[in-house]
Amino acid sequence: MIKTYCKMCATLTTQDIEKIQKLEETAIILSNVLGVDTFIDCPTKDGDKALVVHHSKPETRSMYSKNIAGEVALYKNEPAVLRTLQTGMPSKNYKAITQEGETVLQNVIAIKNESNEIIGVLILEHSDKKKTLLKIGDVETPEELMSSFLETRYTIPELIKDGIVIFNNNETVTYANGVAKSIYEKMGFGKNIVGETFQNIVINSVEFNNILQNKKIDVVEISILDMVLSVSYFATLENKKRQNVIMIVRDITQEKSKEQEIILKSVAIKEIHHRVKNNLQTIASLLRIQSRRSKNREVKKILDETISRILSIAITHEVLSEKGFDNLNIREIVDLIYKNYSTKTIDKKEKIEFTIIGDNFNISSEKATAIALVINEIIQNIVDYAFPDDVAGKVKIFIQKDHFFSRITISDNGVGIPQEKISSSGLGLMIVEKIIKEQLKGSFEIKSEVGKGTTVKFEIKNEY
Repeated sequence: MIKTYCKMCATLTTQDIEKIQKLEETAIILSNVLGVDTFIDCPTKDGDKALVVHHSKPETRSMYSKNIAGEVALYKNEPAVLRTLQTGMPSKNYKAITQEGETVLQNVIAIKNESNEIIGVLILEHSDKKKTLLKIGDVETPEELMSSFLETRYTIPELIKDGIVIFNNNETVTYANGVAKSIYEKMGFGKNIVGETFQNIVINSVEFNNILQNKKIDVVEISILDMVLSVSYFATLENKKRQNVIMIVRDITQEKSKEQEIILKSVAIKEIHHRVKNNLQTIASLLRIQSRRSKNREVKKILDETISRILSIAITHEVLSEKGFDNLNIREIVDLIYKNYSTKTIDKKEKIEFTIIGDNFNISSEKATAIALVINEIIQNIVDYAFPDDVAGKVKIFIQKDHFFSRITISDNGVGIPQEKISSSGLGLMIVEKIIKEQLKGSFEIKSEVGKGTTVKFEIKNEY
């Protein structure tokens, strides 16, 4: 998301955005280690505002009830941000008002690109009741702040889940936190790896000089013994001339084990949905045989409608059997229902033109089944009654997503429905109204004019 927010600022180049992205990990580490909220703000074209492109909440107690990445920071509420963006000077313990109306203290450092232009700021924020956490007067970049912070041995809470190992420019370990020591102890090292060389400690094929040149090596996953570790490296300035390399190592064995369990469960769920779909199609086939054998037109009509309803339910299980997750795409469901009718009504396929337009969003499988049944009933009525005697026509399905409710409108330019028939409650209309009100928590409306067509509109309550 940080890349998306950076693009919204409209003031950053592609290289600027890459620079901001590389500082995301620094912000996360500082947040967890110091127990403060950290932010990266970037200027916008509006001279009075900056945009929060990243927010790290500490694993302990955050000052915020929610993550505010993507929200606007007003300079009148955060003068330290404005000062540092304009001057490039670090701002220490400035009072500010948060987006949630709380008074806090801010420590702000400028972020500069290769051309020494200010492209954003790194903000460390804590309660005005808490004592100063950092001495940032002598540092000018986020990298220097990180290096200074780690090298001067600030207390690192043992709750942090990342192992941190620091190498000086002689490729020697000068610091390792408790988590890192524990990980290396599991691999057979002693209790303290301080003093070891980079070549003895490194657990993947990476060169020390390569890290210094590239400033950062992205996260890689390594399987060793019975563990799975994620490892990344980045270089920081110890002073104007010397650099350190910092290795971040995390034991992700449990996460990988759970991930494998999820994959296996997903495969099993996909197989279940595949079997349900096949069973529903088998039932539909049996009913279709019965329909062909029946000589009673009314019975044939009822059986055909029942087959259509069963197949509309099968559609959601078909998608779930392919995707393997609960959220389904609304446009995909609507499109499959339309295609189901295209193959079923070959005689009308070329004469009825379907158009599906509007928004696209995900819905749960439960709501997808309900929506499929509703749309099935509506389209079935259109195909059967709107265009009699092979009359050509058009059907438009419009999907609109709003904040609390989403709306699906299905309209045709067919023969229309007399008012007295709209008010009469057939089985199809009863099914539609019941599903919309009870399962979708929405409303249903139908308007028609004889000779001009019919419009059916229903709303569904959003889930997210």
